[in-house]
Amino acid sequence: MKLLPDAVKAFIDGAHVCRIATVREGGTPHIIPVCPAFDGDRVVYVDVAKDGVTARALVSSDRITAIFDEYSDDWSKLKAVILRCRAEQVQGAELEKAWELFRAKYPQGQAIGWEARHTLALRVGGWTEWGLVHPLGYQPE
Repeated sequence: MKLLPDAVKAFIDGAHVCRIATVREGGTPHIIPVCPAFDGDRVVYVDVAKDGVTARALVSSDRITAIFDEYSDDWSKLKAVILRCRAEQVQGAELEKAWELFRAKYPQGQAIGWEARHTLALRVGGWTEWGLVHPLGYQPE
């Protein structure tokens, strides 16, 4: 995998929400918004419900896609990163590291008792971006 450019890393790190997509066992796509915590290199941490659709979908396939995007009515300013990842439930020291990142980024989580449920490491295997490194362009067919 080609390394993530600094502009892409900064965009991922600054995002307070992203969407993750899985495919249910029967083939139906599923997408949810989550609060990401980025390790600054190649892993995005997210926390999902233990018995939710996302966790169940990952039993049959560990593939997951994450999209980070920023909309503007000025379409020359659209920005997005799509990460193609392998999801893995984290435990032990890596779980503690993930939750240090979550608590630092989302201190408001303490007020509602946000704690680890089914914490995943999204290990980036490939990515696409627009509007960050390469200017957005449209080429009609």
